[in-house]
Amino acid sequence: MPDVQKIHPGDGGADHNRVSLLIDIQAKIRAGKGEGYERWARIFNIKEAAKTLLFLQENGIDSYDDLVQKAASASSNFSALSGKIKDADKRLTEIRELQKQIGTYSKTRNTYAKYKASGWDRDFYEGQRADITLHRAAKKHFDGLGLKKLPTIASLKQEYATLAAEKKKLYSSYRAAKDNMRELVIAKDNATKILGLTPETQKHDVQRHKQKGGSLKR
Repeated sequence: MPDVQKIHPGDGGADHNRVSLLIDIQAKIRAGKGEGYERWARIFNIKEAAKTLLFLQENGIDSYDDLVQKAASASSNFSALSGKIKDADKRLTEIRELQKQIGTYSKTRNTYAKYKASGWDRDFYEGQRADITLHRAAKKHFDGLGLKKLPTIASLKQEYATLAAEKKKLYSSYRAAKDNMRELVIAKDNATKILGLTPETQKHDVQRHKQKGGSLKR
């Protein structure tokens, strides 16, 4: 193992960019003495540092860049799944409302036909105001959806069942993705604190490596 006691990740120097992330964290945990260590230990819990190290080892993550990329990818995957579930929920709600309006339209169709046949008689309207109002509201709903022909209740039930099944599968992946994202984001945040990195330090490293035409490795 390299002489990790000579490595100072927080300095943002060349050594920091070459050494293994795991070695950096181990160095912090093993230091155990000195003013710098005591200052760091007050900021960060040693048990948390050890948990982070174990997580990185178990998941084969040995560079800061890899950790950042995995955390970003996990967050993106979680957001994509969340979006799909929201879209499914929206469509399921639309289907339920459409089924309701189709049912209302069907039940009030004869009444509205009679009202039309009466020449829009005022007395007929007053006697059947509720059904006529509901029929018009249903027609307005269909027009708002741009429907020229109403789907059958059977086809809507089939679409609903298919979507509900897909949503159930998505939820299984969603929970796993949420846990994975949380673990990686926490590990990234902890590693950043453990190594004493600051936004300025990270920005400086990225810019320096871009100028050299290389990739940022930690």
